[in-house]
Amino acid sequence: MAAIPKVAIACQGGGSHAAFAAGVLERLLSDECFNRFELVALSGTSGGAMCSALAWAGLLLDGPADARRRLAGFWKDLEARDGPDIFANALGTWYARLPVNAEISPYLYPPVAEERLRELLDKHLPFASLPAEPARRARPTLLVGATDVNTGDRVIFPGDTLDQDRLVASAAVPPLYRAVAADGRMCWDGLFSSNPPVREFTDFAIDMRPDEIWVVQINPQYRRELPESMNEIIDRRNELSGNLALGQELYFTTRVNEMLKADESLATRYKPIKVRVVQMHLDAKDYPGPLDYASKLDRNPALIHALIRKGRERAEWFFDARSDWPREGTAPHKSVYATTPAAVSEKG
Repeated sequence: MAAIPKVAIACQGGGSHAAFAAGVLERLLSDECFNRFELVALSGTSGGAMCSALAWAGLLLDGPADARRRLAGFWKDLEARDGPDIFANALGTWYARLPVNAEISPYLYPPVAEERLRELLDKHLPFASLPAEPARRARPTLLVGATDVNTGDRVIFPGDTLDQDRLVASAAVPPLYRAVAADGRMCWDGLFSSNPPVREFTDFAIDMRPDEIWVVQINPQYRRELPESMNEIIDRRNELSGNLALGQELYFTTRVNEMLKADESLATRYKPIKVRVVQMHLDAKDYPGPLDYASKLDRNPALIHALIRKGRERAEWFFDARSDWPREGTAPHKSVYATTPAAVSEKG
């Protein structure tokens, strides 16, 4: 009988679309799936960081069932359900879809989005209840991505020192959020630099180093139509920005695998790691509205339920060739040269 693989799961951010990642994790942490792999690490950025952190906390405290409960509870409470919240949600998404709208500095109005996120985390991920010992927080390991606004640094917050400020910093996407103070830095959303963290998995201690990295990709890599309207351009710009960091993270892992093939002496430090990618389902007929940038701000229960449902369905792909990477439609594994440069052609 083949040994089950050691797996690290990385969840990309994408606002409300990260509900897809919640569905993936709920399925992978189910009784039917959780015995098919050994989970050694989780990582995430923005909404993906919320999902990964909720699952991580549940696993630390009471196992997979608790992780699933926290994920489900968080996303249910995030939904716009009462009258004023439904109206505010509808107004916000309508405004985001206007052909012309003005972005307003978050420093000109109360930080409502941040306050609401902190309320949800107080309820579903109270950090005071987590083990204090770093060693206990490291199995599984958690990595959360953020961006230092002033320096542009790629910032990784590990689970053994994670607190609410660091987790909220990962989701502080402007102009919806102000910069969040965390670990002596002023931080924005990690989508600008690490969406999600992956390369750190290659340097784990040998007993925790994964055999496979499973990536939950929220932003579509490929679009058939050329964006021409301003809203379409904003949609595509957001998707490409969200995927830029992911492509760099996966490329690093690819290079490590290539170097191992070329130099066997590196095997004392690294090992080949298989990458699998499952991408969010994009068929519009399965959702209550368009999956545009505005829908990433939408907390309509119908949208969130559909995303979670699709995540549960797609989670099975991690166990077969449908998740093999690289493949068409996912983050690329190499650059495309318009013409082959001499430095490459001379080497064949």
